[in-house]
Amino acid sequence: MAAGDWNWRYPVELQDVPWDCAAASLAWALNAMGLPITEAEVVAGLGPARISPTYGLLDASGAGLVGYLAELGIPAQNDADATWQEVETAAGFQPMVIGGRQWCHWSGVRMGSTCFDGTARNVVLLANPAPGWLGVQQYMLETDFRTLGPFSAVWFPV
Repeated sequence: MAAGDWNWRYPVELQDVPWDCAAASLAWALNAMGLPITEAEVVAGLGPARISPTYGLLDASGAGLVGYLAELGIPAQNDADATWQEVETAAGFQPMVIGGRQWCHWSGVRMGSTCFDGTARNVVLLANPAPGWLGVQQYMLETDFRTLGPFSAVWFPV
């Protein structure tokens, strides 16, 4: 798949409440692939078994997001221990969301330099629903990834 197969430039979905970053990020990714869905619809679809106002996403591995995507008929995969190289290499080729355990946050992933021009530059562009959270704006450096991880990743084809 290529960056031209989905709208990685789709505007970021800022989270409506402090605990639904995973839902906002997933709503962004679904909209970026052409499926109009709201953050509130993602929260409702995830349901209380997968997301809560007290704890946010209840499974840091991303498996609940994969389950929800399956219910929508969208095949997806998660990696509960994603490496920087895996994220940077895959970023831009398909919609993806990542969640950092120390970051306590999920974000959409727009583009990696590997997809953009084939050169790894240790940066990925984000669709971060809470810009500035723990110092991360709309991009992430490898040093941020190492500090704020470990990370899970969820990606799905367009």
